[in-house]
Amino acid sequence: MILTTEHIAIAELVVYIPVALVSIFVVLRHGFHRQLGWIYLFVLSGIRIAGGVMEIRSHNDPSNTTDMEWGIILQSVGLSPLLLSSLGLLKRVAGIYSKRATATSRRSRAVQLLHVPALIALVLSIMGGTDQFSSNVSDHSSGKTETRAGVLLFLAVYICLFLLCMITFPDTGVMQSSQKRIFVCVLIALPLIAVRLLYSLIGDFNNDPNNQFSIVNGNPTIQLTMATIEELLVVVMYAIVGVVTPRSLGPANYGGRYTPASLPYRSDPECNPEAVNAARYATQNGYGGNVYDNRR
Repeated sequence: MILTTEHIAIAELVVYIPVALVSIFVVLRHGFHRQLGWIYLFVLSGIRIAGGVMEIRSHNDPSNTTDMEWGIILQSVGLSPLLLSSLGLLKRVAGIYSKRATATSRRSRAVQLLHVPALIALVLSIMGGTDQFSSNVSDHSSGKTETRAGVLLFLAVYICLFLLCMITFPDTGVMQSSQKRIFVCVLIALPLIAVRLLYSLIGDFNNDPNNQFSIVNGNPTIQLTMATIEELLVVVMYAIVGVVTPRSLGPANYGGRYTPASLPYRSDPECNPEAVNAARYATQNGYGGNVYDNRR
């Protein structure tokens, strides 16, 4: 049997529909504002479901060019939520385990700022795809330029994500197991996202009319092995870690008060044996659950 884009679309529906349901559960469990990573996971699932449906409809009715166009456009914008999901998960870890765990820590702020170019790249990708399918031939050239600008922004965001992961790596020794699990998943996702990004770069910057990496008329096998599988692995991995990760341990990233639970490298007995005595002293002297709020 010859592999077609319709087969890929069906496989995506089989995977992304249950993943979308799982991601809804995860977001409701952890909170919309706290776990942006899993919110974008749901967005990516929605994009892939919609794109898969339109791809199948276009195969069943080739005369319907609208479904074909939007199916291709939606297939091309998966990098943005994939990167945003990774940034969101990294923000949860970086905001708590940076050397000074404050809501305004430089590392956490850098992760937040990277959302801007990722969203701009998403807009450029949609605009570029729309212009390339425009009935106005003069829009085709500008559409290609917009698409290329978008994928270059994705590349810049990925490089920053990689560097932030390398900076955060030394903190793994003081992370709690649940947070370390999240960080390891992001590390594993990095090479997968790199392959997916390489597929887009080759497809957008190759001017060969028979470009096998083109998302419009390229080789479905290449699309499957360099884009679809990588996305599926990252999405499933993030969904699983979202299910097994306990609810957020502390409000360190969101402007709340710090508690020993939100600073495990100071309160975990394995990391700081004195934390047990400090907590016992605080309780005996009426300091409550937050030793650090009562120090002057």
